[in-house]
Amino acid sequence: MCGIAGAAGKDSEKSVRKMLEVIRHRGPDGSGIFSQSGISIGNVLLKITGEKTQPISNCGALTYNGEIYNFREIAKALDLKTDSDSETLFEMIKSGGIETAVGELDGDYAFAYIENGKISLVRDPAGVKPLYYSTGNGFAFASEKKALYTIGESKSEIKTLKPGHMLTFCAGNIIEKKVSGFPSGEILAKDAQDLLFEAIERSVKKRQFVPCAIAFSGGLDSSLLAALCRDAKLYSAGMAGSHDIGQTEKAAMLLELSDNLHLHELTMDELESAIPAVIRAIESCDPMKVSIALPLFFASKDAHRDGFRVMLSGQGADELFAGYKRYESMKPSELGIALKKDLDNIAENNLERDDAVTMANSVELRVPYLDRNVIELALRIAPELKIHNGIRKYILRLAAGKILPDELVWKEKKAAQYSSGIYSAMEKIARKNGYRGERALGRYLGELKQQD
Repeated sequence: MCGIAGAAGKDSEKSVRKMLEVIRHRGPDGSGIFSQSGISIGNVLLKITGEKTQPISNCGALTYNGEIYNFREIAKALDLKTDSDSETLFEMIKSGGIETAVGELDGDYAFAYIENGKISLVRDPAGVKPLYYSTGNGFAFASEKKALYTIGESKSEIKTLKPGHMLTFCAGNIIEKKVSGFPSGEILAKDAQDLLFEAIERSVKKRQFVPCAIAFSGGLDSSLLAALCRDAKLYSAGMAGSHDIGQTEKAAMLLELSDNLHLHELTMDELESAIPAVIRAIESCDPMKVSIALPLFFASKDAHRDGFRVMLSGQGADELFAGYKRYESMKPSELGIALKKDLDNIAENNLERDDAVTMANSVELRVPYLDRNVIELALRIAPELKIHNGIRKYILRLAAGKILPDELVWKEKKAAQYSSGIYSAMEKIARKNGYRGERALGRYLGELKQQD
């Protein structure tokens, strides 16, 4: 896991150095730059898998952010002896080309490959790993928008590479096309819960790391992850006395994992001091986004303090299995369309925020529910099994019932921004700082962003 950046044109190496400095929090373990034919690419490294430094070069060059979970099988097929997923990806591209390589990958990634004056950018099909680019002052790309701002790019000039897409830049021309996605199949109405449990179990096993942490709220999604990864430490943060504090303690007790729980009861002063850092990390002053990001910011900060580099999250389960209240009133046909749309937008709505706030603390976030096989299976499950008799995430609850106590399986959980008590606490902080009336919180956060 790391941060990547690159630029084409005059002073490209200087631009890349400036961008890497801005995103150094994503990779405190090292950095590197490679230049060729007026193009420079670079990397800041958070060492998790293998010892290979980046960028990797041999005629072409690669800089890569992510995790490829089947790289050992691919390396074996290539007769390649390595402990590095980045080296495996490089050899795949050299062997069969980018699109062929992407077709074989099982993982979450964003990478750039340069050869013969051409830059190719690629992003995983769910958009778990972020990638942005700009054509304002030449061509440049980076893992975070703020890196592009530092070389003079304006907000209007920065674009997001779409999930599952490849962008090619050569001689001033850009071509973008879709190279990966999630194929549909026959709709499942039988055996779905067994297949789903097995798929999630495999996904968690792939993403387990020693040592591993879990962003734990005590709800269904994170409780299932905890039950499948019982050696992980559970990190939770909320305002003192909030619903989440009691829920996480009770859930950990029911799972017999109380000794693994690290609970952070936030004070108003702690919250107020962290808000500017979160706004800076997620590059947004939207009250809802900030309130959702704050518990994860503290959880990942605490995990980093305790020596963890990998954290699992339940992100994606609501979009795949109909967890939001707004889904309840939909007919099955409407629900299927709405879920697919929300999956298509999950990177922009949620994943980029979560990646930014955890990587601000040099912690890699892994999302087992957005595993390729889990997504493809979820898309095949009939909508009637996702909301059944008014029960949201019905099929996921049935699957989780294999290892979770009933109290956790069937309990409804409030939205994180409210159950953590953070949204209302931020409103109080805004009032304390003299902000009153309509959109007071938004105006307060906006002022903080301008001061940054």
